[in-house]
Amino acid sequence: MTSEERSDIKNAIWLCQTHAKLIDDDELSFPASLLREWKSTAEQIAALEARGYAVTRAQPFPDLEKKAPKLIAEMREDLRKEPLVRQFVLIPNRRVSYNAGSPQFMYFEDEHEYLSSVMTIMLHVGAIYDARFNRVPRYNFTEEFVRFLIGNG
Repeated sequence: MTSEERSDIKNAIWLCQTHAKLIDDDELSFPASLLREWKSTAEQIAALEARGYAVTRAQPFPDLEKKAPKLIAEMREDLRKEPLVRQFVLIPNRRVSYNAGSPQFMYFEDEHEYLSSVMTIMLHVGAIYDARFNRVPRYNFTEEFVRFLIGNG
């Protein structure tokens, strides 16, 4: 590709500076065919959204249930009892005293194997987001994850 072809708007794909550098520096992992696919997908999504459709990314939430069935079951049960609560904290064990200032759930590290690793996975798939305050591991559920856990009702 010539320099002019590379800088032509037809060859453009909008990326942040960090990801543009990452992609430019690793042509083997990001071949032109993949970048064209990304661009085409982004343009199709934008066209649908311009027509008033809401396009959301598929979420791999069922896979979370395979990785942490006990935790997901507990979260589902908590949300069914308190369907408007969205926040939870991680507590080292049941012997630790914790006074929540607002309604939230508590999950105990000594009751769930690899809990901090599971939180990392949940962050990566968009099930939760970090709401840490005063060094207390605190998270909020995303609405998409809540819908997966308890449905739309």
